Amino acid sequence: MTSASSATTHPSGSHDAVIVIPGIMGSELVDITTGKTLWGLADANWYVSAWMTGQGLRNLQVDDPDPEAERRRVRATRLLRFPAFMPVLTGVEPYTRLLERITQVVRHPAALRPFPYDWRLPVAHNAALLSRVIESHLTAWRWHAESRGPGGVRARVVLVAHSMGGLLVQELARIPGALDQVRAIVTLGTPFLGSLDPVQMLSKGVGSPFPLPRKRLRTLARTLPSVYELLPAYRCVQDSGTLRHLTAGDLGIAPESVASDRAATRILPLPGHRCLVGLGQPTFQSMSLLSGNIEVYHGIPDEDTTSAARMLDHSGDGTVYRYSAELRQAERTYVHQSHGALARSKEAMDHVCAVISEDEQGAPLGGGELGLEVPDVVQAGKPFTIAVTGSQAAGASCYVVDVGTGSVKEAPVLRHGDAEHGERRTGELILIQPGLYRVAAAGGGGSPVTRLLLAAAP
Repeated sequence: MTSASSATTHPSGSHDAVIVIPGIMGSELVDITTGKTLWGLADANWYVSAWMTGQGLRNLQVDDPDPEAERRRVRATRLLRFPAFMPVLTGVEPYTRLLERITQVVRHPAALRPFPYDWRLPVAHNAALLSRVIESHLTAWRWHAESRGPGGVRARVVLVAHSMGGLLVQELARIPGALDQVRAIVTLGTPFLGSLDPVQMLSKGVGSPFPLPRKRLRTLARTLPSVYELLPAYRCVQDSGTLRHLTAGDLGIAPESVASDRAATRILPLPGHRCLVGLGQPTFQSMSLLSGNIEVYHGIPDEDTTSAARMLDHSGDGTVYRYSAELRQAERTYVHQSHGALARSKEAMDHVCAVISEDEQGAPLGGGELGLEVPDVVQAGKPFTIAVTGSQAAGASCYVVDVGTGSVKEAPVLRHGDAEHGERRTGELILIQPGLYRVAAAGGGGSPVTRLLLAAAP
């Protein structure tokens, strides 16, 4: 063993292999022929140009229904290293910190294997690739002396999956033998029963203050098989006083685009499964169709009462409704954080590392109960409103970071809510320059709650 490898070896760490599976938008994509990066660029301003002009988005469309054809055109090279942004889904933070933390609790860096994949393609296609990677990575890791546990126990696998990555893991349950060597699974904000955000991506986006990004988003989203697999599989449509399932007709898409058995296939038990669920963020949970337009709501009707107007807000992580991210047969843990920042938050990383190292006490989660409500797209030079919510809102502060430069640009003053809205404080903000920004709300003892937003040129 070289001195360099000795310096990164942790004899007291876990002897198991670890595979990290990112979520939608979470892998860098490269054009195989040209070598050009199509997604995951370091330049944050690329997202401003892409969504306002359409430049660069065409290469992300999936034109061939055969996933293998796309694999010959586009390659997923590595996990996201820089923040990425998509309207409605807002953004996803890089996985660099998570990977660094995991290397501190495994015996050798070779035990860790990131699994980049083309997140535009079907879940089943990527799950089949993942099953092969699990086998090959575990085989390779077992050649290392560090892979032997106490008494010579052979290494197994821990899967850490964010967002849609958890759907790939769930799909493994349908592949014979794919989970046989898996000791534990941690899912972070996985939409097992879908999300309302893809509904907005596929719909016409009526009412959006920025129609151009939404129209371009719809054009792109309708070509991506993965987006259809994120549609809600629970009864979310308010219709004549009852709740029903979403249909393809509701969105004007092909009938085969919405599989009828999605809910049944996503409740298969997973070995050693821990669900980490984001809470406290304004999250769409139900919808209705009004004159052909889709309306979405931060709540779902209470079917146990005769009052059709009563809505229960169960919140979520801003993208995934709480009960969509939970599986009853799994251990559940909660943290107040947004969807795109879950894998980057200290609480989530502590939890992941506790599972890998088999520290059953884990790390204390919870922290401050804060929610953050911001638009996904704003116009540079024009004021917009942000809101901080939750029981810790009274002592919270807010600041905005320019993702491109890393500098703090603004620290808006939050106004205290009135007696009726004591757990909601609002502030007004103006971002002068177009760009990608990270808004953060801090206070209450937990990690700051963050969300990405795009400031578009006037």
